[in-house]
Amino acid sequence: MDLIVNPSVKDVFKKRSLIVSSVRKFFEMEGFLEVETPMMHPIPGGANARPFITYHNALEVERYLRIAPELYLKRLIVGGFEAVFEINRNFRNEGMDHSHNPEFTMIE
Repeated sequence: MDLIVNPSVKDVFKKRSLIVSSVRKFFEMEGFLEVETPMMHPIPGGANARPFITYHNALEVERYLRIAPELYLKRLIVGGFEAVFEINRNFRNEGMDHSHNPEFTMIE
């Protein structure tokens, strides 16, 4: 409803899309390879934060939603990919205020 009655909210979506697109183009022009790393991890890691925990029914194991992609990106670098980047969603089960949200986008 807010998107219908409030043009400034719609404008935020358009600006965000333009920013993400521009960042992606910049890294591609610099020779970086865009990658996607797993969202569910067998152990929490990549940053010092409390993870969200979920359950994988098919495997019958707990999994942790990604705090940061750092560990998987480092594996790619060790494996010979020298210039990689990822624009991704991360989840941190911690406080929330005007500058911190439990679900957020980052580039690494």
